[in-house]
Amino acid sequence: MGVIRQARGALRAHAAKVVLTSFLALPMVAAVLWPVDTTIEQRQLAPAPATPHNLEEALAWPALAEAWTNDHFGWRPQMVTSLSRLRFKLFGRYPNEQVVAGREGRLFMLGHHYTLLVACGWKFDRYERVLADLNRFEQTFRERGIPARLLVVPSGPVVYSDELQPWAAERCLPENVPMARLLAEPRLTPEARALVYHPLAEIRAQRDRITFFPKHYFHWDGAGAAAVAGMTERHFWGRDESFAPPIPIVAKEQPSEIRYMFPGINPVSVVTEQDYTGTTITPCYGPPCFPDMQPAMDKLAVVGRYLNTAPKLGPRLVVLTDSFGYSGGPVFSRYHREVVFVSTNLLSRLDQKELEGLRKLLFVPGSDDEVLFLYHDATVLANRVGTDLDMLFPPKQ
Repeated sequence: MGVIRQARGALRAHAAKVVLTSFLALPMVAAVLWPVDTTIEQRQLAPAPATPHNLEEALAWPALAEAWTNDHFGWRPQMVTSLSRLRFKLFGRYPNEQVVAGREGRLFMLGHHYTLLVACGWKFDRYERVLADLNRFEQTFRERGIPARLLVVPSGPVVYSDELQPWAAERCLPENVPMARLLAEPRLTPEARALVYHPLAEIRAQRDRITFFPKHYFHWDGAGAAAVAGMTERHFWGRDESFAPPIPIVAKEQPSEIRYMFPGINPVSVVTEQDYTGTTITPCYGPPCFPDMQPAMDKLAVVGRYLNTAPKLGPRLVVLTDSFGYSGGPVFSRYHREVVFVSTNLLSRLDQKELEGLRKLLFVPGSDDEVLFLYHDATVLANRVGTDLDMLFPPKQ
């Protein structure tokens, strides 16, 4: 009995140590049972250190082990998201430098081609190259007899520059953004200028009645895309909105499409999209829309074909686009008997044979097809026009 009493006494004496040690061990247990989600922080987490094989590696091992432990201890994602929520609630700050908060709750993106910085002109240092791209665009398609046009969609920071923070708004004046200056550049040929449409003034004039960009979205939505499609049809081909009945639009609340950039913060916006039910339009989205070219379309991923059986419509429209065409390409089907749209984001995946097949599908000289390249402004300012032309029409060796 004496031994038992001594053991109990020892346990009571060390109970606090046992409890504290158990609590300290919980993160390690959690790390084993629930591995860390490596996507939460949008960065490359420290890898597990390898077994050292020499003195130099042995000396470096403790620092590597500490870095791995810091990145993988239990419940780190929960702590990161909790801190993100707290900072956003207290200071309106997003957890990384890819996204910044504007006024009235609007979100602006820095990460994608430095959208805000480039579209407004702060980090734009490719003036001569983009000017050459625009002149080359006209020359390339004139030589091939292809009636191509270029729609440059103003992005959120330019459209809603007055909702930037004051220090940013004064540096993003609509008349001074790079695309406006490029289109006024004397060295841009009149023929090239006629092929480019940058409807910034038209969009800003309609902001009070049309939401072009939901507050917490990087991309535009259905109503904004439909409005710009109407402007573009009128500008390039003289078709007004009486040319064909509108596609019905439905609205719903959705979280931001770039919420993966700010874990723990889930702002919701009212977003609109087209509803083709009951219309004369047959939507088809995805690689199976092109059975004869499905292996190539699988690589491109974002493709579609929309057929409209209404009478007296425009000819086939071919749309080549960045991610703004995901919503923008299909809405042109209101005006055309067929719309084919292809994202060029993954064009580099195609081999030469697949590229040749894609060219034959998209570009038919002598036909009545209309061709539209649809990019947002920061994409154009990042030399996307020249990059895509290099892949679609590589220089002859």
